[in-house]
Amino acid sequence: MNSDTYHHGSGTRVSEQLTRYFERYAEDAIAKMKPALSLSGTVEKGALVFANICSNCHVYGKVGNAVGPTLTEINRKSKEAIMHEILDPNSAVDTKYINHRLETKSGTIHIGIVAAENDKQVTIKKMGGAEISVPRNEIKQLSSLGTSLMMEGLEGSLTHQQMADLLAYLQKGVN
Repeated sequence: MNSDTYHHGSGTRVSEQLTRYFERYAEDAIAKMKPALSLSGTVEKGALVFANICSNCHVYGKVGNAVGPTLTEINRKSKEAIMHEILDPNSAVDTKYINHRLETKSGTIHIGIVAAENDKQVTIKKMGGAEISVPRNEIKQLSSLGTSLMMEGLEGSLTHQQMADLLAYLQKGVN
């Protein structure tokens, strides 16, 4: 696989095929999880789902790690919109949350978002909130993966009821 495969918007045939694949995958995931929208969710159970899955990268109220977007205002969105963003995290990702791959000259690979960079170093923030700073003279390659740090496929680890509970929790608002 050449390096163009990893660059978002590179215009390569492989990149275009991957984009179409992710779009179809997201549509299927949303259709399969749609029954969750008609279920009644429990806020308390949704808090557990959030703590176990989402809090690695998101803050809601006082719970979680600030890696991805803070979700304090998410309760203003509809259940459908929230579910779409959960199941298709690449549909509207803010550029500051784009996943990057940093390879050092010694062969170590770090995946995460660029938390900070200057002339001397690049700091990558990984899932869970851990940060690693690498001096620029030790970097072999830094490239955008063109996707959100939030992985697709979450629907495989949630039942319809767990999704309904999570949606109820996220729509309750924070105090």
